[in-house]
Amino acid sequence: MQKILIVFLFLISNFYLSSCTSSLWLTKYDQKVNKLNEQINFLISDPSLHNAHIGIYIEALKDGRVLYARNPFKLMIPASNMKLFTTAAALIKLGPAFKFTTQITYTGSIKDSILYGNLLIKGSGDPSISGRFYGGDRLAVFKQWADSLKSRGIREIKGQIIGDARLFKAPKLAEGWNWDDESFWYAAKISALAYNDNCVDLAIFPDSLAGKTVQVRLFPEYSKVKIINKAITVDRPGQAELKISRLQGKNTIVIEGAMSVNADTVRESITVENVDQFFLDILAQTFEQQGIELSSGVRLLNEEETFPEDSLKMLFSFHSPPLSEIIKVINKRSHNFYTEQLLKTMGAVFKGEGSFEAGAAVVREFLNSIGVADEHFINVDGSGLSRKNFVAPIATATLLRYMYYHPDFQYYLNSLPAAGIDGTISDRMIGTRAQGKVHAKTGYVGHVRALSGYVNPEGKNPLLFVLMFNNYSVPTPKINLIQDKIAILLTEFSMTP
Repeated sequence: MQKILIVFLFLISNFYLSSCTSSLWLTKYDQKVNKLNEQINFLISDPSLHNAHIGIYIEALKDGRVLYARNPFKLMIPASNMKLFTTAAALIKLGPAFKFTTQITYTGSIKDSILYGNLLIKGSGDPSISGRFYGGDRLAVFKQWADSLKSRGIREIKGQIIGDARLFKAPKLAEGWNWDDESFWYAAKISALAYNDNCVDLAIFPDSLAGKTVQVRLFPEYSKVKIINKAITVDRPGQAELKISRLQGKNTIVIEGAMSVNADTVRESITVENVDQFFLDILAQTFEQQGIELSSGVRLLNEEETFPEDSLKMLFSFHSPPLSEIIKVINKRSHNFYTEQLLKTMGAVFKGEGSFEAGAAVVREFLNSIGVADEHFINVDGSGLSRKNFVAPIATATLLRYMYYHPDFQYYLNSLPAAGIDGTISDRMIGTRAQGKVHAKTGYVGHVRALSGYVNPEGKNPLLFVLMFNNYSVPTPKINLIQDKIAILLTEFSMTP
């Protein structure tokens, strides 16, 4: 009996000590969370932010504990945080191995190295036909196609090169995009036949003599783009003070301002107006440079025009890099053009209509399936360039949580910029504990700054976080600094026992 009593007392004492230890640990953890809240509240209590709208949501991924929340259900402009949703939907619905496929077919017959018929290019919305994946050679893909034709015995085309760009529906710019952004690469038109991000690239450098106009080179060379050069080389210290724009509705680029004789080369990508025609013109130009004779030029298929299926013969197909690589361009570089090409593609694949509306509906349906309410998410494009997009922090948090536990999470994580390492936060949080530990997507349009993603996602205490700042009046670098400080605090919280 005495032995039983001793064992009983021993078990009771162990249970008591265990409970005390657990209680003590919870108390310390609560204190740690309270301290984190105090630190974040201090950072966002800056008087200069009194008129800003701030939404924050932070969660421990392992146990689901909400560590901090401020306006989690308030709709805010997400800017490029919208790309988190578009790329997630594409990754889950299309799969990481998905590739855009451009089909090259022909009509007629091939005899004595001559194609007696038309060459048809069926656009798939592939955004990668440029130099990005080909060592910087903007013409690499079209050169490959020329080689493929020659390997099949075709050295002359007696018909036309015909482009089928009908997969995507009008308009080519999304609702809410600013007209004064149309010149610039981040607002390029969206098209089923797309080349070089639907932009021409400029290299602008000073003349050797002051008073002379600056020198301009265009890549690729394209006769339908006119350049009005009003910029002057000046003999004074400094770099370049240039204004570069494209006249609305025209392929006319205007360059104004001044460059010092010692200034570095300025490189800029400017959108083109007739993007499908641009694709065909550069394709034909490249074919001729590669020794393929053309006799009848190029044209686009009309909306109602058809070819009998049995009249089309397959030559070859061209495949883009896999989606897992495409979304790296989207999220790390915050590439609007790639995003919208992907959005319209999802509309075409899942709704039978390559439009902004159809693609946006696919994203919403995906979000509904993972628990995001319609009242917390409004999208009109895929990239976040439109100010008509609205997202509540809780919607972003729900997405990040879902993706963390999805089998394809590593592809998603690999697409996000890493603090102090690469992408749009390569120059932020350098030399702090957050470097390489924070993986997050930035967002920026005028007076909107967002940063959302993961802290220490492969560690023992991973966190998700959503930081959305709207309608601030301070310089954006100050918002960046506040968001960086919060991300650093979260890293220290995550990595401290």
